[in-house]
Amino acid sequence: MEFQLIEFVKENPILYDKKYRSMTYKDQKVRKWNEIARKLRKDPNAVRLKWKSLRDTFKKRLQRKADECEDITPSKTWKYNEHLQFLKDQYPEPEEFKMEEVEILQEELEEQIQEEMQELQEEDEDQFQSNEPDFEVENFNLNEYLKKFDISNNAGNATSTEEQPKKKRLDKDSIISEASHEMAILLECAKQHFTPPSATQIFFNSMALQVEEAKLPPIELMRLQQRVLEAVTQEIVMCQDGQNGATYVIQM
Repeated sequence: MEFQLIEFVKENPILYDKKYRSMTYKDQKVRKWNEIARKLRKDPNAVRLKWKSLRDTFKKRLQRKADECEDITPSKTWKYNEHLQFLKDQYPEPEEFKMEEVEILQEELEEQIQEEMQELQEEDEDQFQSNEPDFEVENFNLNEYLKKFDISNNAGNATSTEEQPKKKRLDKDSIISEASHEMAILLECAKQHFTPPSATQIFFNSMALQVEEAKLPPIELMRLQQRVLEAVTQEIVMCQDGQNGATYVIQM
């Protein structure tokens, strides 16, 4: 993957040339990284981080060579050195390297990745919120709903002490009426998503309740379950065999 990635980046100077460091090229760079990621069948962020590691390692080795005045080139100890020689055009004088430049480039790339990840998270949150139902019947609490109005009424009573008792009663009636209306809407919404149980489900549910109320010992409960299972299985098999036999007679 590393050698392919280096070749892809080499073919796109916008991804490594200093003259394209401006944020005006951000969208073009994102499209290029996505294109390379598709070719490599990797995640775009993983591809960009891999390139960042290769590029920074190459520059640090050049800096180390300049500091130590070594005669041995990095190509003898690092297999990617020859393939990354096109980056030397961006730094013709290795001795002029400054570690501050490396840190700045790292910070810029990290900030760019964080911005794109944040945009993806915001899109996912917007999509999740758009799929949420308008009403949540299971989470509705009538007491909490009425308590909300009680708090607002108490606050109103604290600021206005001359309110008549009759007016309080009318406010309470309006609150109850509004709560009833909202409950009706919630119940109607619940009915649309509720499927009544069949007669078979009701029968076996009632049988299960009777067994639970009997509180049988574990061994007896296992025997009962086994006998019920055998009886049900036998009836189903006999019914299917009878239907298959009738079909065979009709075909004859």
